Amino acid sequence: MPSAFTGLMIGYSGLTASQVAENTVANNIANANTKGYSKQVLNTQASEALRTYSSYGMEGQGVTAKSVDQLRNAYIDLKYRANASSLGEYEKKQTYTLEIENYFTDTTTVPGFNKVYVEDFYNALSSMKDDPGSTSTRKAFLGTAQSLTEYFNNMAVNLEKTQSNLNEEVKDVVNEINSIGSQIATLNKQISVIELNGVVANELRDRRELLIDQLSKYVDVKTEEIDIYNYGDPDSPTGVKRYTVSIGNECLLVDGYDYYELDCIAREEKVNQSDIDGLYDMYWKHTGMPFDVHTPNLSGELKALLELRDGNNREIFNGEIKTEGSDPSFPVGSESIRILVSESRLQDPNKMTIPDQGTIYICGMPYQYDGWEYCQDDTDPEKYQTFTFMNLTYLDANGDRIKGLMEEAKKGTDAHMGRSIDYQGIPYYQSQMNEWVRSFAYAFNRIEQEGVDLNGNSMNDVCFFQFRDEVSGENVNMKDTNNLVNQSTYKKEPIRSADNTYNDLTAKNFRLNTDIFYDSSRFATTYNTESGHNTDSNDLLYDLELIRTDKDKVSFRGCTSAEFLQCVLSDVALNAQSAKNFTANFSNVGHAIENQRLSVSGVDNDEEALDLVKFQHAFDLSSKIIQTMTEMYDRLILQTGV
Repeated sequence: MPSAFTGLMIGYSGLTASQVAENTVANNIANANTKGYSKQVLNTQASEALRTYSSYGMEGQGVTAKSVDQLRNAYIDLKYRANASSLGEYEKKQTYTLEIENYFTDTTTVPGFNKVYVEDFYNALSSMKDDPGSTSTRKAFLGTAQSLTEYFNNMAVNLEKTQSNLNEEVKDVVNEINSIGSQIATLNKQISVIELNGVVANELRDRRELLIDQLSKYVDVKTEEIDIYNYGDPDSPTGVKRYTVSIGNECLLVDGYDYYELDCIAREEKVNQSDIDGLYDMYWKHTGMPFDVHTPNLSGELKALLELRDGNNREIFNGEIKTEGSDPSFPVGSESIRILVSESRLQDPNKMTIPDQGTIYICGMPYQYDGWEYCQDDTDPEKYQTFTFMNLTYLDANGDRIKGLMEEAKKGTDAHMGRSIDYQGIPYYQSQMNEWVRSFAYAFNRIEQEGVDLNGNSMNDVCFFQFRDEVSGENVNMKDTNNLVNQSTYKKEPIRSADNTYNDLTAKNFRLNTDIFYDSSRFATTYNTESGHNTDSNDLLYDLELIRTDKDKVSFRGCTSAEFLQCVLSDVALNAQSAKNFTANFSNVGHAIENQRLSVSGVDNDEEALDLVKFQHAFDLSSKIIQTMTEMYDRLILQTGV
């Protein structure tokens, strides 16, 4: 049987529900501009009805405020974060590709390659033809040659600075990922403590979702939340949920209350010849295992930074093992292995980017080498287009070097160095400059070495262009292995990492012979080797001029040496334009998804104002009900029977 005061209690339930609704609206309005806040709504339902055992059967008991829920759409969140990762990736690529493009700029206000090489260098060379014996014309030409070497030196240093900046940004991003992981694990614990009592921690959940949004900018993110059930009753949830966050190739970053940190460890050796020292590789602190940064699933700023820092356009060393175990042609205990290479870029010394010391993967196992030797023979390429890596030592799980494991190497299996990264990053542009410098210096030096200087001295053993040794700081002549033939075997001399060959020449250490620079008479302009030759002879200069246009003398990617800038600029401009287009596309998609998100979870002040009036009227009506019921009870209790 219903209570005599049922109507009063029903009015009271409406009053309290309206008040909670008003408070919820007030909270929404207060947080309208709070980043990451999700709109909250009061979830109500009719209170459990009372059986009256009368003709009307059931009597309503008012309204019950069940919970205050936040409005979110998990699918829209998923789309937002996937787009945020792609947007973060291409925004970062756009920034750095424009920077690289600026390095190669060649305009009237910012002189570059065409000004230094195509114009100044060859104009000075042409002027010298009219008066090859003139000291002033010689010095003018040598000045342009010095400018040419400085151009490539500065370009290489600028790219190194960019690679260093990228490397530091990688560390900053990793630190940010670790920080976000720590904060999410802390929030997981706080949320569990609160929700164990049967309530929903809306504000804490919003903070956690905001952190996931921030994380998605740096790396792809996958989240999962599952109920935890009682051990003795698997059908009874505890109210606590296990929340996990995975990044990359579904590697756990956060697991409930635990989080796992990434660690940046500097490499001991270079992967690419022109890499700076100390590039970071990433490892999980708790296991020491590497974090696979080149998985196809990786996206976000981290992917962009790594591709820009390490991108080699898939031009890595790879080949086929030609011997079982250690190479028997080398001394016992030297632990060496012979590898056949088939790609043309690995058969051209000017295109090689192999460090003198580094790590090579043989049958999937890492080995450190202390040197290499390259043998080539155009008459029998299958036999002699090979590399031999020497003094190999195996790296175990702890990074310790162990000899005597070369029996693992099987003939016909794969060997490679570094990771194949399908992007044109800093290593790629460095290798392009190195290739041009080597080809140009080789062609120029060969012609010069066939001439004689003003004093009648042969230039046979002199290199006009040299490289600067990093250890001694001295300029060094390059050994021309193409012209050296072993007299006993009639095969070309091998190229060794320990020798001073053109493979040691890079854009950074490209130098002009200082002896010639300070004594212009030592520059050859003629092939005339007869005593008392004419100092006005200039026949050699005509051949030097052909280097600019003759592909038989210098060919760069099928073009002439003068077209170097067009080739490289086309690469970087294409990458910059691609990054710009993708940034615009993902930005537009992001705005559309953000609008979808706001339509669900955003706070609309006009909508809240309407709710404010609606719940105010409901509150007033509930108050009127209580007032009316009070008057009825007053008449019933105080005035009935008088």
